[in-house]
Amino acid sequence: MIELTEAKIEDRKKAYNWLFHSDFSEFIMNLEGFTKDTIPAYEEFCNEYWDFFFDGTQPENGRCYKIRTSDNKEELGFIYYTAFHVKEGIAELDIWLKSLDYAGKGTGTEAINLLVNKLNKELGFHTFFMRPSRQNTRAVNAYTRAGFKETRLVAEDYYKPEFIEEYRKGDYGEGKDVFLVKKL
Repeated sequence: MIELTEAKIEDRKKAYNWLFHSDFSEFIMNLEGFTKDTIPAYEEFCNEYWDFFFDGTQPENGRCYKIRTSDNKEELGFIYYTAFHVKEGIAELDIWLKSLDYAGKGTGTEAINLLVNKLNKELGFHTFFMRPSRQNTRAVNAYTRAGFKETRLVAEDYYKPEFIEEYRKGDYGEGKDVFLVKKL
């Protein structure tokens, strides 16, 4: 069993390293076409993962959590939501683990369900989506087990008008991701 604890500013470097410099990140980066030479620098990561993800000052816009074992003996990864770019009541989720050793064990599915329930109860979010690479079948399967359903993206239904063009194509380009949605 796992639990989620709020990430702090001092956790941001760890989040960066687990995302871009672990065996898990090697797997993800290969799917996304990154090489060791094209991995973003820490400063670039900080420009995308703003302070509020780690200090809790803007929960309406997003927050990052550490995934830990319930006995608090081990940190397993990070999960976060972002909502500054989407319509009210909607949140986009993302997750990464610190090692492939934790993949395929239900950790991601459990963390996603914990976060969805927390956000629904505490902030009233009712619609959640994730956009993994189509090639990342592990992620797609984990998110499906968490109750997400593949659907066609109609950007106007999810994104605020001023963010539609920026986010419509996703991180991987048009048609290269899977749009998965869970509604409560």
